[in-house]
This record gives sequence, structure tokens and C-alpha cells, in this order.
Amino acid sequence: EEALINYEGHYYTWIKAIRRIHLDAGCEVYIAGNKKIDSRIREEFQVLPAYSHNNWSGIYNHKNPLRRYLNVFLHNHRVWKQTKAVLKETGPVDCILLPSARIYQLIAWRVLCKQFLHKRFNRLVAFILMSEAVYNKDFTSFHFKRTSKLLKTVLKGFGKNVEKGEVVLAGDSHITSREYETLADVKFRVFPSPAAGLNAVVNAKTNNVRPAGKPCTFVILGVSVFDKGIDLLQDAIVSLLSANNELNAKFIIQWSVPTFDYNFKAVPISDTLRQSKQVLLIERVLDDNEYNDYLQQADVLVLPYRRKIYFNRISGVAIEAACSGIPMIVTENTWLSEAMDQFGAGVKVKDEDAGDLAEKIIYCIENIEN
Repeated sequence: EEALINYEGHYYTWIKAIRRIHLDAGCEVYIAGNKKIDSRIREEFQVLPAYSHNNWSGIYNHKNPLRRYLNVFLHNHRVWKQTKAVLKETGPVDCILLPSARIYQLIAWRVLCKQFLHKRFNRLVAFILMSEAVYNKDFTSFHFKRTSKLLKTVLKGFGKNVEKGEVVLAGDSHITSREYETLADVKFRVFPSPAAGLNAVVNAKTNNVRPAGKPCTFVILGVSVFDKGIDLLQDAIVSLLSANNELNAKFIIQWSVPTFDYNFKAVPISDTLRQSKQVLLIERVLDDNEYNDYLQQADVLVLPYRRKIYFNRISGVAIEAACSGIPMIVTENTWLSEAMDQFGAGVKVKDEDAGDLAEKIIYCIENIEN
């Protein structure tokens, strides 16, 4: 995984869980990450620092569409070349797992399968998590971008390998996997998230009696991108505190990177958040232990993710919350709301509606004892 660099996002926790599952099963596990990997993660996982570029970092976000297109092939060449070096170092392996593949890697892996399948590895499991579908306004039907034609061709190229079980095209969202089956007419397999539930949180929620009058603690963790509605939460909190600066609530907000809207306009952190005694702002990346500590403090996890992005995408934080017995506020008519109905608890909020989010926060404060 070329994006395994630091503790930001879910790469570290996801890979940590997968590694532990296989080590417990008696497997030998190698992990290849980015050459700029955090020394603590490199030591913990004994990472092979293999990949020079991270396609998720925005390095290919050029205005010129031809440059963007050509960079797809440039990056695949890098992946092909650097993965060959990894396989030379590890020797033959049974299975290779790609935690988050897309067109920037999949062409390289088509070539690597032709060259080395049953020679240096026996099976490839490629998780493809990002959607290529474009939905109508009410999210009842979808079509694909013109740029999806290349990905369609590459996925179809894996068809015979998929039929033989040599390649597993995988997803963590049944919605996204169904989209790709429609696009390329190849079978996808949906896997459960490996994110481990926090046993300490489960014990705390089931064994401890909540003190009367204790403030209700709302938590939002993860990368502070516009997609995740951190601006909506900020607007909701500002309106609530403006109406009642003695609100019986505490807000823990991780705002670790600058946030920009879809017009590239900066979303600044409000002075109200910075100055309020009810708000704890975390303006940095958290390591695994810190992340778990803050998650354990949550009475309610706030996930007002924008539907246009998260209609079909899963949330690792939501899964961790459900496994840990933490209620959530999630956007209605999304994968998150389906998952919450199935195995979690909480309330739903209207898409991109800070006013409704404020009302749901009040509802949680008033009903947290129940």
C-alpha cells in the first residue's frame, strides 16, 4: 500500500487489523509501504519501504486532462517496477492483498499477473473501494463517467483469473461492488471491515452507570475533509452555543488538515470553536492509541457525511462505533444509515443540513440517558 505513510486516514488501522488476523492464523506477513513511512509504523510492522509516490496525495490533480490521463500510465509503470523489487526481496508468496487499489495500480497488476502468477504469487486480492458511478438526484439510478471505460477494460481483463479464483476483486460496500459488477460484468466479493471493535469501550458502555448531569460528549474523528461535513458540524455547534453558551455538551473535533469546499474556498475554524470551553479542538494527526482514547470518550459519534460522496462508501469510524456500542448521528439514505439500522444505533440527519444536525444534537443530549 503506497499510501501507508503515517497514522492519517484508515490505512494504518486497516492494515494493522489485517496483519493481526493473519498472524493469529499462523501466517507469515510482509507489508510494503511508502518510502516516506513513519519510523514508528515501519518498526511496528517491519515495513518494506517500496513505493516512491502516493497517488492519493493529489500529485496528479492537473488541470490538463491529457496530463492526468498520461500520469495514470506513468504511475502504473512505477508500481510495476517497484513491486517487482518487492517480490524479489520477499521471494514467492501465497497471496498478495491490495487494501485500496484503483486505476493507478490495476494496469500494473494486470501485467504482474501475466508475468508472475503461480511463479512469485498464487493469488491476488484487490480491494477497489472508490466508486466510479454517477447517481441521479434522488440516488435511485446511476451511470458511469466516460473515464471509466479504461477501468472497465482493465477489470474485464481479470475475468478469467476471477473465474479460476486466482484473482479476487473485492469491496467493503455492497453498493459499490454492485456498481462495478454492472460496469465490467465481473464478480466482486464483499468482505466485512477488519476494523476491530474496542473492547474497552464495550465494557465501559455496558458496565458503567452514567453520572447524572454529565455533559453529552460528541466526537468527530478522521481527516477533516469537506466530504465528511465538518463544516456542517461547525455551523451546528456555533448556532447551538450562540443560543445557549451553557449547553450541557462537550465536542471533541479532530481538525487535522486545512479544509476546502468544492470551489477550493478555505473553510476556516470558527473563533467560537476555538474559544468555547465545551469544544476540544485537535489540530494534528493522532496515533492509534490517541485515536482510541478519544473514541472511548464519545457518547455520540457525529458523521454528517455528504451523500454525494458517501452514498455508497463505508466509514471505518462508523464500524468501530457500532462494534463499540457508541450511538451515531449519520446522514440519511447512505451506506452509513443502512449500516446503523442493521447493526448500530443512533439518529439520522438530513443531507447537508446544519440546522437539522443542531436539532439532532439537542435530541441526543435530551435522550442520552435512554
